[in-house]
Amino acid sequence: MQNMGDFSSSLHMESWLRFANLQLPARLGNALLAQFGDPDALFSASPADLESVPGMTANQIARIADPSFLPTQAQLRFMELRQVRLITCQDPGYPRNLRDIADPPAALFVRGSLEERDRFSVALVGTRQASPYGRSVTEKLARDLADAGLTVVSGGALGIDSAAHRATVNAGGRTLVVLGCGLDVPYPRENQTLFQQIADEGHGAVLSEFPLGATPEPWRFPLRNRIISGLAMGVVVIEAGAQSGALLTASIAAEQGREVMAIPGNVDRPYSRGSNGLIKDGAALVEEASDVLRVLNVLSLEAPRPSQTSAPPRLHHDLPELQRRMLENLSLVPKHLDALAADVQVPLVEVSVQMTMLELSGLVRRLPGNCYIRVL
Repeated sequence: MQNMGDFSSSLHMESWLRFANLQLPARLGNALLAQFGDPDALFSASPADLESVPGMTANQIARIADPSFLPTQAQLRFMELRQVRLITCQDPGYPRNLRDIADPPAALFVRGSLEERDRFSVALVGTRQASPYGRSVTEKLARDLADAGLTVVSGGALGIDSAAHRATVNAGGRTLVVLGCGLDVPYPRENQTLFQQIADEGHGAVLSEFPLGATPEPWRFPLRNRIISGLAMGVVVIEAGAQSGALLTASIAAEQGREVMAIPGNVDRPYSRGSNGLIKDGAALVEEASDVLRVLNVLSLEAPRPSQTSAPPRLHHDLPELQRRMLENLSLVPKHLDALAADVQVPLVEVSVQMTMLELSGLVRRLPGNCYIRVL
């Protein structure tokens, strides 16, 4: 028999799934959650209470009350069969980088794993009509970034996106695929085997803010693009035409305070005009992974491969709470021990002891000048 706690949790998740099925604008969805706390309270609210939320319309109030947006058996079966999780903005596992953007998605459908280290990521985007040059440059860049310990983010489309994901997988790195449709919709069909490999073999995750069954309509892709750039520290554009969606991703990235970079292309090719134009307008010119690391101001120290270590490193969630907080406050930019102690509000002596433990665990590296970086 299902215990009451499991039953309550199941009902709470069904409320979140129903909320996702509404496909409300992110700004309105976040305003509703700020007003009511969670979908359980939202769906119990009166029309008068809903009207008090700025931006609400009569149509949206009727939509919230409509029982046809309840999760379907097909959705629930797919989530169970493919081990799809719904990670909400109230979950501790929600991506840290994404919390910082304007109008973040209230929830993400995720197949595969999201890890804390994925906040050290770079988005590689570009045209679907990639040239051999574009594919080659993308594959080398993705491979070298993966070797440096960074996660590669892209949109799962044919062309540059596919080359970035596939090269990262082949290099044994992590990659995040952000879709402009539901996770159960086979789009693009040619990449389904790749997506399955990423999600099921520990190479990262395939994710979407859109509910299961949502089709890849044009209006969804700009919303998808804000998540691609929002997950990353910076965006590299590789071969993009003058009207490319990759340019929109770059524009959104700039608004989000992310670094914008571009690979120069052949001036005779139309699919180089967008990326070359970005460089003219001030985007950083990138030729190799070291350029990306320089722009992001990170020091690359490759994490040891499993075969090079006598024991596997401790997982982030297995650490004592203080060590976990300290690790979360470190990045690939060197930080002095004094600054770290101030950030975590712990005496310097105790921080020094805990950093020694993290260093012995292979999770951080000490640098000259009593500075530390984390090892990915």
